[in-house]
Amino acid sequence: MAARRTRNPRRGFSLIELMVVVIIIGLISGIAMISWEAILPNQQFNSAVRKLSEVLHGTRSEAIARSREFQIWYDLDNDTYRVRTPFRIGGGLAREEDDEERLWTEETNLAPEGIDLLQVRVDDQTYTQGSVFVIFDPLGAASYHTVVLAQPLFERTFTIEALPLTGDIRFHDGLFEREVVEPEDFE
Repeated sequence: MAARRTRNPRRGFSLIELMVVVIIIGLISGIAMISWEAILPNQQFNSAVRKLSEVLHGTRSEAIARSREFQIWYDLDNDTYRVRTPFRIGGGLAREEDDEERLWTEETNLAPEGIDLLQVRVDDQTYTQGSVFVIFDPLGAASYHTVVLAQPLFERTFTIEALPLTGDIRFHDGLFEREVVEPEDFE
């Protein structure tokens, strides 16, 4: 009996099939990269808003827990903020208001992420440049203030508001200004 010969068909892909697959993968990755570049700045802005709110909550909690006054300093010229503690580096309480050894924490620079510290409003005074600070006292109260963060690239603004008696934090998309309460409002 004659041995039956089977033909082995060629296995693999042709050059054209491989090039089509490479082109499709390139198109998909290009679309994904464009989408990622559009999403990333929004995520950085949202992250900056969350970080500042966490610092506000944390500073209030520290003031209550340690029964001491804490401050948050906003530097509008450099788009930074940081927490000023009542303690000295290495331990102990700072005795004088201008103690150089005072411990600073939560130093945050918003500029590298393309985010501006647009304005800080403390009570009825609005600051758009220079430095300003707010106080969190041991009873949980805070200086009434609002902080406006802006992202010029996407023309976004966000206002974070710290209420005075409770120190609660409120969020407002866009530029927010609380209406002044008039005596007629209570009649």
